[in-house]
Order: sequence, then C-alpha cells, then structure tokens
Amino acid sequence: MADPPTPPYDLIEHANADHSRVVLVDWTLGNACSYACSYCPKALHDGSVAWQRVEDVVDFYDQLHQHYTDVRGKRVWLQFTGGEPTMHPQIIRLLEAASAQGFSVSLISNGSRTLRFWEKIAPHLDSVILTYHNEFADLDHFRAVGRLLADRMAVHVNVTMRPDHFDRTLDEAQALREVLPAVSITLKPLRVGFGNTLFDYTPDQLAVMQGGLAQTKAQQGIMPRGLMTVQGADGRRANLRANEFVLQSQNRWRGYRCNAGLESLRVRDNGTVTRAVCAVGGDIGRLGGPIALPQGPILCTAEVCSCTADILITRARAPTGPIPAWP
Repeated sequence: MADPPTPPYDLIEHANADHSRVVLVDWTLGNACSYACSYCPKALHDGSVAWQRVEDVVDFYDQLHQHYTDVRGKRVWLQFTGGEPTMHPQIIRLLEAASAQGFSVSLISNGSRTLRFWEKIAPHLDSVILTYHNEFADLDHFRAVGRLLADRMAVHVNVTMRPDHFDRTLDEAQALREVLPAVSITLKPLRVGFGNTLFDYTPDQLAVMQGGLAQTKAQQGIMPRGLMTVQGADGRRANLRANEFVLQSQNRWRGYRCNAGLESLRVRDNGTVTRAVCAVGGDIGRLGGPIALPQGPILCTAEVCSCTADILITRARAPTGPIPAWP
C-alpha cells in the first residue's frame, strides 16, 4: 500500500481570527434519535446510552467558565449533538443554564421537532446546524424550520449525499437553496461507518460536492467556525472549507502541533471528555468527576482527521523542540 501523501501545508488557521478565540465544545448529550439512517452507525441513534444528568452537565459549565473564560478570556461555545439533542427531556433547562453562564450555544439537529418547539428554544440559541437526511426528513417541514431560524440566527444546513440517491438529493438541496437564500449549505460527503473512507462516489459526484451551492444572500448572525486559511512552505495562502480537505485528501496531519483542547473539547454520550472528537491524548476526565482541562497544544497522532469539528482547529507543522505551554 502506498504511503499517504505528504501534507502540503505548514499552517492551517482560522480565516476569521475571532474563531481562534472560541473554545467549541462538541457535546453529545445522548445517542437516542428520531431517525435511523442507513449510513449512520447504530450506536449513534439506538438510545442505548442514558441522557446525561442535568447536575453533571451544569457542574461542567462552571469548570468551563473558570478555565477558559475567567482565566484565559476565551469564548465558550457549546455545540450540542447526539443522537438528536432536542430529544433530551431537559434540553430547555440545559439551554437556559448555558445562557446564564454567558455561553454561546448551537445545536446540530435533524430539524424534526415541531415549529412550536423551535419557537420556544430559539431565544437560547446563537446558531443552528440542521442536517437534511432525505431518507426520513419531510422537505416542507425542514424548509419551514429553516425559515423560522434563519430570521433570527446563523443557520447552516448539511445535506447528506448518498451516492445512490445523489440526483434526487441534489434537487432537494437546490430547493432548500431557493427558499433559504441566507443559509449556508454544504453537500456533505458520507464516510463508510463514519470512518475515514468515503462512499463510492463517481468523479462527477465528487466534483458537484466540491463545487457546492452558492450562497445568495448575507447570513444573519455568526457561526463558531468557518473557512480555514492554509499556508504552504512557499508562503502562499488560500481559504478552504472543511469538506474540501476531505474531498482532496488533505486532512492528514500526523505529527503536527494541534490546538485540540485549546480551541475544542469533546463530551461523549457516556460523559467522557477528550480534547477533540478524535480523542487525541486520550480521556481527560468524565462528567461528575475530575476533569484535567488542557494547558497547551498537542502533537497529532491520527492518520486521518475526518471529523468536521476537528478539521476546523488551528494546527501547524511541528517545530523541533518541546511544544510550548499555552499562556
């Protein structure tokens, strides 16, 4: 087997400097979901893990505020996911407590809850990522939820692109673009078992996803993450979207110095906490117990960086010598 290509970039950083000052906490509240998509591993939707206790969640809010906001002046941005996070029986209480801490809050959701529900929780949200799964989603309802939220906050839509449903899904993505002009939309490539291997797309399908859908109107509000700026050894710089790294196989940064833990955290459905979705450096604690929040960057040990949340972290080709501490 051939060796993976050498990463072409010495530096990957946020195109928007404000994003480097955000600690994005990718937080899985549980693994129950209202959908059971064919490409989604059972462990991500079967409800086999109990919802996290409100007391443990709120206690960790206090630790995050002290470590990142009080001491380091960072902005904590919670990004709740699942499963389907809106199914947590105490989701409104959790959102209210996050607002009380001054945190920004996003949800990654399939949008299936009622319009009345979204009206109720919208005041506690700063942005939303809606994922359109056409195996289950009702297009008219999804559009209505998108319209309701886009009038109040930044909304991004991921459209999951199964190769065997590609043309139909593309038509539905274009229908979403027509009625949601201010919403950013990604034609999201799927990975087998949510691992490192892409589904078997044709060259034409890959080209369509890489080209994407144009945004036609300025977006309301802000997102915690966006484009990344890459810089090569020759000093040339360019901006890339997260899915472009994946489609171009330029998401291999083993040995790079990574700000996982400084710009990101991951809370798994079972309550364990890691620096990032990839869990580089191993577990650093668990909800309800001691958690050793990171003090500095870490060397990447992953062969492939396949999660969008992890790709959108600052990293650089590691210099000789020890990794500096985080001030």
